[in-house]
Amino acid sequence: MCDDNAVPVRCPSCDGYGWISDLFDGEGDCDWCQGIGYICRDSKGVDHPIPIEHLSALAETLEALEAERLRELGYTGQAKKPWDQAIRQARGNLLDGKD
Repeated sequence: MCDDNAVPVRCPSCDGYGWISDLFDGEGDCDWCQGIGYICRDSKGVDHPIPIEHLSALAETLEALEAERLRELGYTGQAKKPWDQAIRQARGNLLDGKD
């Protein structure tokens, strides 16, 4: 269990996604974090799943960690116009009426 000095960190197994996909078992919730995407690291450096009863107390911290993770992935929170989307630029399908 998590002690009072434990800090939430990104799950090292699923890298914050909360699920795992492999060749043998298919897709499913991460066993380390139980699908949350984050674990708590105690004062001894040991990782534990975050107990469900601690989620409400950690909600603000977990939201900040998730926002940080999404920024690392390039998410800005702003929608891109079709002609600004890299995938459409690569395909030449800009949806600007000039295809």
